[in-house]
Amino acid sequence: MFIKTITTSLITLILAGCSVEESIEMPEQIVEIYNLPTEVNPVERDFNGIARAHDLVDLAFRVDGEIKSININKGQKVNKGDVLAVLDKRDYQIVVDDRKARLVLTEQQFERAKALLDKKLLSQSEYDKMRAEYLVALADFRKASLMFEYTELKAPFDGIIGDVFSDPFVNVQPGSAVLSLHKVDFVEVDVQLPDMILAVAKLGENRIRNLDVKVAYEAFPDKIFTATPYELNLEKDPSTRSYIATFLVPFDNQFGVLEGMPAKVSIDLSDLTYTYSRDFLVPVAAVVMPDGSRIGQQRPVVWRYKDDQTVESQEVELGTLSGDMIEINQGLNDGDVIVSVGANKLVDGQKVVLKKGKR
Repeated sequence: MFIKTITTSLITLILAGCSVEESIEMPEQIVEIYNLPTEVNPVERDFNGIARAHDLVDLAFRVDGEIKSININKGQKVNKGDVLAVLDKRDYQIVVDDRKARLVLTEQQFERAKALLDKKLLSQSEYDKMRAEYLVALADFRKASLMFEYTELKAPFDGIIGDVFSDPFVNVQPGSAVLSLHKVDFVEVDVQLPDMILAVAKLGENRIRNLDVKVAYEAFPDKIFTATPYELNLEKDPSTRSYIATFLVPFDNQFGVLEGMPAKVSIDLSDLTYTYSRDFLVPVAAVVMPDGSRIGQQRPVVWRYKDDQTVESQEVELGTLSGDMIEINQGLNDGDVIVSVGANKLVDGQKVVLKKGKR
């Protein structure tokens, strides 16, 4: 009876122990995830960009004078040939009238000289002198007429007025900027790209020219524009270890994109990854050291997110650090899903909850 009681008590304790153990569950950790690229699931990275005019020119008069009128305002759309500003023309009109009178006189004298030469009543030298005086008068008249035309500042192409630097009744000198004009066929967007991305891109001929780039301006977030690479500044910013890349975005008259407007630039980097390297760029926050490990004893790990909403640790080999991203040389495969935020609080087999909107 005593033995039976002990046995029964032990079984009860064991079952109770199991029940207690089974009732202890790891708290669900809220995390964000990061999808590694595949051939059919390209990886995109977002960068901050700044819009600026593709062709921005300062316009100036070719002659000096007092500004009589400025016919435009900042932000106004203009067409090629539109008169944007006008100088006081009176002094130039006087010169034109004077040169025209001289031209008429010398032309009449030259015509009489030709008639006299035909009748052999005028020497060849006298005729040549009359002809030269006529040609000089003609050149002077053409020059005066051209200077008169220069009293009007016209738009050299279709565009949008950027800024106005002067006012009516102000005297200006030739070449002194009066206003600026934006060409409206394209907008340039400048982006800081990490050196790692450009280093990979340069391994292939014209590879960076084939990047798939999308741009959304902060003022019009729902409108997505397709952009094309335009130029790359080869001088690196030492503080950010990045280069300025410029992309061209078609101008849309329905959207008033202004100089300095912020933009989000999304670049598909999978073509670079798959053509030249099997390494992956992942957020730095996704890489952690195992609890209790010392530097050099264990390899860093990332947490792989599984279909059953649990996580498992995966040792990785690190490559180069670039801004908030780090290169993974070994340990990850195409299409892996890893934890990018909350990775430092996980254990193997723990169930996690994805942060809303971060799938």
